[in-house]
Amino acid sequence: METNTVVTTRTAIACAVLLQGLAGCTGSTTAPSPPVASPPPAVAQPAGDSVLADATLSGMVYEVAIDSSSRHVGIEGVSVYCEQCGESTHNFSYTDSKGEYVFPHGVWTEGRPSFPIRIRVAKDGYQDPAGLPKPTPPNPSGPGWREVVIHGDTRFDMELVRP
Repeated sequence: METNTVVTTRTAIACAVLLQGLAGCTGSTTAPSPPVASPPPAVAQPAGDSVLADATLSGMVYEVAIDSSSRHVGIEGVSVYCEQCGESTHNFSYTDSKGEYVFPHGVWTEGRPSFPIRIRVAKDGYQDPAGLPKPTPPNPSGPGWREVVIHGDTRFDMELVRP
């Protein structure tokens, strides 16, 4: 008798579920509404994601002429390193005979377009001039390190001095 009660109870539950499902059917001949796709959830870009900005960094590395003109004289063969320049990043550029350098197109912003990027300039026989500002942490500091904020194509000239 106990088995019959279990079967009857299960049958009653199954019928109740079936009736619930059929309760919405009215025999109407109207077509069902097409399913409405809900838009995908917006994906917020987390802070710190790098974006390759449409920009190029270029400039001149120079020394101030010793004569009374105080004009800027370009220094040839200076190594200029830019950690965030170019699609491949960690690029070097070397100054030409006029002291001019240019990096490959593109600058990675690290999700902070107003944060200064890291530049290092070096050439044997030259050093930093006195009074350079200290780089913003976590940017590296020490001889040769500079920083610049990139907004579009940017020209960044840098001075070196002979010891």
